[in-house]
Amino acid sequence: MTTRYNTGFQPGIAPAKVNTVSSKRVLIIDDESDICLLLSGLLRKLGYIPTCAQYIEEGRQCLLSQQYDAIFLDLNLPDGLGFDLLPLIREDQVNARVIMISAFDGQAERRRAVDQGADFFVGKPFTRLSVEKALQSTQV
Repeated sequence: MTTRYNTGFQPGIAPAKVNTVSSKRVLIIDDESDICLLLSGLLRKLGYIPTCAQYIEEGRQCLLSQQYDAIFLDLNLPDGLGFDLLPLIREDQVNARVIMISAFDGQAERRRAVDQGADFFVGKPFTRLSVEKALQSTQV
């Protein structure tokens, strides 16, 4: 008796594409290595191509060398505030959606983020659901 396993492969039939956003690039600017690893892993699983930067200057170099569809931007970084990058993002990354992330999750921070050009605000700690909601709400 022969046991057969369904491997999902059928000759002549192309496998279904699982990943429909594979060309979408996302920049994560956050000084916490754990956040970068967690968020980039989640984004990869969702089909995005993530890049991480841990300083404003490092983020600036990424922004000047590549176009991104979305940018996760931490509010507090070792060399300044995430708000400092918003003018550059709005000037050079006109189609990018900015998702501000911060442990400082008060109304004042949220209002300032939106007033200065952020498209969405996610408080830390965040969940997979809150990241997915941010991406859906900003249509990335």
